[in-house]
Amino acid sequence: MMVRLPMVAVIAPDGERSYWVAAVEPERATEAVAQVVGDGQIVRLLQHRLRVKSDALRPGEVRRLGI
Repeated sequence: MMVRLPMVAVIAPDGERSYWVAAVEPERATEAVAQVVGDGQIVRLLQHRLRVKSDALRPGEVRRLGI
């Protein structure tokens, strides 16, 4: 089975962007990613969702995407 997980963009103080996915409800995605990346980052929820197999991430898990 496939699920659609919320994607989050993170902008570092030096302007570098990274993209993250969180196995949480979309309303909690920015908070979950912010806890991982730390203070001083701009964290924004994207409209896009990443489609993955349901067992690709554990509930609550946050991962940086290699894009």
